Amino acid sequence: MANQEIQDKESDIANFNVTDKRQFVNLEAIDKKTLAEEKPRYPSYVEELMGRMAETERKFQEKKQQIDAEIGRTKARLESDFERRLALEKQQIILPFLDVMDNLQRALDSAALAGTVEHLLEGVQMTANLFRSKLQAIGVEAIPALNQPFDPNLEQAVGTVKVQDADSDGVVVEEVQSGYCMNGQLLRPAQVRVGRLE
Repeated sequence: MANQEIQDKESDIANFNVTDKRQFVNLEAIDKKTLAEEKPRYPSYVEELMGRMAETERKFQEKKQQIDAEIGRTKARLESDFERRLALEKQQIILPFLDVMDNLQRALDSAALAGTVEHLLEGVQMTANLFRSKLQAIGVEAIPALNQPFDPNLEQAVGTVKVQDADSDGVVVEEVQSGYCMNGQLLRPAQVRVGRLE
Protein backbone atom coordinates (compact mmCIF):
# COMPACT_ATOMS: atom_id res chain seq x y z
CA MET A 1 0.00 0.00 0.00
CA ALA A 2 2.84 2.31 0.65
CA ASN A 3 3.96 1.65 -2.85
CA GLN A 4 0.52 2.55 -4.19
CA GLU A 5 0.49 5.82 -2.29
CA ILE A 6 3.88 6.80 -3.66
CA GLN A 7 2.72 6.06 -7.19
CA ASP A 8 -0.47 8.12 -6.69
CA LYS A 9 1.56 11.05 -5.37
CA GLU A 10 3.95 10.81 -8.31
CA SER A 11 1.03 10.76 -10.78
CA ASP A 12 -0.55 13.74 -9.02
CA ILE A 13 2.75 15.64 -9.24
CA ALA A 14 3.08 14.73 -12.91
CA ASN A 15 -0.47 15.99 -13.60
CA PHE A 16 0.11 19.20 -11.63
CA ASN A 17 0.28 22.12 -14.05
CA VAL A 18 1.26 25.67 -12.97
CA THR A 19 -0.22 28.61 -14.91
CA ASP A 20 1.52 31.95 -14.37
CA LYS A 21 -1.15 34.63 -14.43
CA ARG A 22 1.12 37.56 -13.69
CA GLN A 23 0.69 40.18 -16.39
CA PHE A 24 4.22 41.50 -16.32
CA VAL A 25 5.61 38.15 -17.35
CA ASN A 26 4.10 38.23 -20.85
CA LEU A 27 3.97 41.84 -22.04
CA GLU A 28 2.13 40.99 -25.28
CA ALA A 29 -0.72 39.46 -23.32
CA ILE A 30 -1.37 42.66 -21.39
CA ASP A 31 -4.55 44.39 -22.52
CA LYS A 32 -3.57 48.04 -22.73
CA LYS A 33 -7.21 49.20 -22.69
CA THR A 34 -7.80 47.70 -19.30
CA LEU A 35 -4.96 49.62 -17.74
CA ALA A 36 -6.24 52.75 -16.06
CA GLU A 37 -4.32 55.93 -16.74
CA GLU A 38 -2.43 56.79 -13.68
CA LYS A 39 -2.55 60.38 -12.51
CA PRO A 40 0.66 61.73 -11.12
CA ARG A 41 0.56 61.38 -7.43
CA TYR A 42 2.11 63.99 -5.22
CA PRO A 43 2.36 64.33 -1.52
CA SER A 44 -0.61 66.19 -0.03
CA TYR A 45 1.31 69.42 0.68
CA VAL A 46 2.44 69.63 -2.97
CA GLU A 47 -1.18 69.17 -4.10
CA GLU A 48 -2.22 71.92 -1.69
CA LEU A 49 0.49 74.25 -3.05
CA MET A 50 -0.54 73.50 -6.64
CA GLY A 51 -4.15 74.27 -5.76
CA ARG A 52 -3.12 77.58 -4.18
CA MET A 53 -1.00 78.43 -7.22
CA ALA A 54 -3.92 77.72 -9.59
CA GLU A 55 -6.22 79.91 -7.47
CA THR A 56 -3.63 82.71 -7.39
CA GLU A 57 -3.23 82.50 -11.17
CA ARG A 58 -7.01 82.72 -11.62
CA LYS A 59 -7.22 85.77 -9.33
CA PHE A 60 -4.28 87.36 -11.15
CA GLN A 61 -5.98 86.94 -14.53
CA GLU A 62 -9.21 88.46 -13.14
CA LYS A 63 -7.32 91.47 -11.74
CA LYS A 64 -5.39 91.87 -14.99
CA GLN A 65 -8.64 91.98 -16.96
CA GLN A 66 -10.10 94.52 -14.53
CA ILE A 67 -6.99 96.71 -14.76
CA ASP A 68 -6.93 96.49 -18.58
CA ALA A 69 -10.60 97.51 -18.68
CA GLU A 70 -9.93 100.43 -16.28
CA ILE A 71 -6.97 101.59 -18.37
CA GLY A 72 -9.14 101.52 -21.49
CA ARG A 73 -11.86 103.58 -19.78
CA THR A 74 -9.28 106.06 -18.42
CA LYS A 75 -7.66 106.46 -21.83
CA ALA A 76 -11.04 107.10 -23.47
CA ARG A 77 -11.95 109.62 -20.75
CA LEU A 78 -8.61 111.47 -21.12
CA GLU A 79 -8.98 111.63 -24.89
CA SER A 80 -12.50 112.98 -24.50
CA ASP A 81 -11.32 115.60 -21.96
CA PHE A 82 -8.47 116.60 -24.27
CA GLU A 83 -10.83 117.06 -27.22
CA ARG A 84 -13.21 119.13 -25.08
CA ARG A 85 -10.37 121.34 -23.79
CA LEU A 86 -9.03 121.77 -27.30
CA ALA A 87 -12.45 122.93 -28.52
CA LEU A 88 -12.70 125.41 -25.61
CA GLU A 89 -9.21 126.76 -26.33
CA LYS A 90 -10.12 127.27 -29.98
CA GLN A 91 -13.20 129.20 -28.90
CA GLN A 92 -11.11 131.36 -26.57
CA ILE A 93 -8.67 132.14 -29.39
CA ILE A 94 -11.34 132.92 -32.00
CA LEU A 95 -13.65 135.00 -29.78
CA PRO A 96 -11.50 138.19 -29.67
CA PHE A 97 -11.13 138.18 -33.45
CA LEU A 98 -14.88 138.34 -33.92
CA ASP A 99 -14.76 141.93 -32.61
CA VAL A 100 -12.17 142.72 -35.28
CA MET A 101 -14.38 141.20 -37.96
CA ASP A 102 -17.35 143.24 -36.71
CA ASN A 103 -15.31 146.47 -36.88
CA LEU A 104 -14.11 145.70 -40.41
CA GLN A 105 -17.72 145.20 -41.50
CA ARG A 106 -18.75 148.49 -39.83
CA ALA A 107 -15.91 150.30 -41.64
CA LEU A 108 -17.02 148.88 -44.97
CA ASP A 109 -20.68 149.75 -44.31
CA SER A 110 -19.77 153.29 -43.21
CA ALA A 111 -17.60 153.85 -46.28
CA ALA A 112 -20.40 152.58 -48.53
CA LEU A 113 -22.93 154.99 -46.95
CA ALA A 114 -20.64 158.02 -46.88
CA GLY A 115 -19.06 157.33 -50.25
CA THR A 116 -15.67 158.69 -49.16
CA VAL A 117 -12.31 157.01 -48.67
CA GLU A 118 -11.63 158.94 -45.44
CA HIS A 119 -14.36 157.06 -43.59
CA LEU A 120 -13.00 153.74 -44.85
CA LEU A 121 -9.44 154.68 -43.84
CA GLU A 122 -10.59 155.77 -40.39
CA GLY A 123 -12.56 152.53 -39.89
CA VAL A 124 -9.68 150.34 -41.03
CA GLN A 125 -7.25 152.23 -38.74
CA MET A 126 -9.56 151.70 -35.76
CA THR A 127 -9.86 148.01 -36.65
CA ALA A 128 -6.07 147.60 -36.89
CA ASN A 129 -5.66 149.23 -33.45
CA LEU A 130 -8.31 146.90 -32.00
CA PHE A 131 -6.60 143.91 -33.58
CA ARG A 132 -3.22 144.91 -32.08
CA SER A 133 -4.77 145.29 -28.63
CA LYS A 134 -6.40 141.84 -28.89
CA LEU A 135 -3.07 140.30 -29.89
CA GLN A 136 -1.31 142.02 -26.98
CA ALA A 137 -3.98 140.71 -24.61
CA ILE A 138 -3.00 137.12 -25.46
CA GLY A 139 0.74 137.89 -25.27
CA VAL A 140 1.56 138.52 -28.95
CA GLU A 141 3.89 141.47 -29.56
CA ALA A 142 5.44 142.92 -32.71
CA ILE A 143 9.24 142.76 -32.97
CA PRO A 144 10.65 146.29 -33.32
CA ALA A 145 13.08 145.96 -36.22
CA LEU A 146 13.21 149.26 -38.15
CA ASN A 147 16.37 151.32 -37.45
CA GLN A 148 17.65 148.60 -35.11
CA PRO A 149 20.85 146.54 -35.58
CA PHE A 150 20.09 143.37 -37.55
CA ASP A 151 19.43 140.41 -35.22
CA PRO A 152 19.44 137.04 -37.06
CA ASN A 153 17.63 135.42 -34.11
CA LEU A 154 14.55 137.60 -34.63
CA GLU A 155 14.84 138.77 -38.22
CA GLN A 156 15.31 137.29 -41.65
CA ALA A 157 17.24 139.38 -44.18
CA VAL A 158 15.57 139.31 -47.60
CA GLY A 159 17.95 141.81 -49.15
CA THR A 160 20.46 144.59 -48.63
CA VAL A 161 20.31 148.29 -49.38
CA LYS A 162 23.44 150.35 -50.17
CA VAL A 163 23.94 153.15 -47.63
CA GLN A 164 26.40 156.05 -47.46
CA ASP A 165 26.36 156.47 -43.67
CA ALA A 166 28.60 154.16 -41.60
CA ASP A 167 26.03 154.24 -38.76
CA SER A 168 23.45 152.56 -41.06
CA ASP A 169 25.76 149.66 -41.91
CA GLY A 170 24.23 146.42 -40.48
CA VAL A 171 21.06 148.28 -39.46
CA VAL A 172 17.54 147.40 -40.63
CA VAL A 173 16.52 150.13 -43.07
CA GLU A 174 13.27 148.60 -44.36
CA GLU A 175 10.74 146.20 -42.82
CA VAL A 176 9.09 144.07 -45.53
CA GLN A 177 6.96 142.01 -43.11
CA SER A 178 6.52 142.41 -39.35
CA GLY A 179 7.74 139.72 -36.99
CA TYR A 180 5.96 138.61 -33.82
CA CYS A 181 6.81 137.01 -30.47
CA MET A 182 4.40 135.37 -28.05
CA ASN A 183 5.33 135.21 -24.38
CA GLY A 184 9.01 135.61 -25.24
CA GLN A 185 9.05 132.96 -28.00
CA LEU A 186 9.42 133.76 -31.67
CA LEU A 187 6.23 133.21 -33.68
CA ARG A 188 7.45 134.61 -36.99
CA PRO A 189 10.72 136.37 -37.83
CA ALA A 190 10.55 139.83 -39.34
CA GLN A 191 11.53 140.03 -43.00
CA VAL A 192 13.83 143.00 -43.44
CA ARG A 193 16.32 144.71 -45.71
CA VAL A 194 19.64 145.57 -44.08
CA GLY A 195 21.85 148.56 -44.82
CA ARG A 196 25.23 147.81 -46.35
CA LEU A 197 28.04 150.35 -46.60
CA GLU A 198 29.32 150.89 -50.13
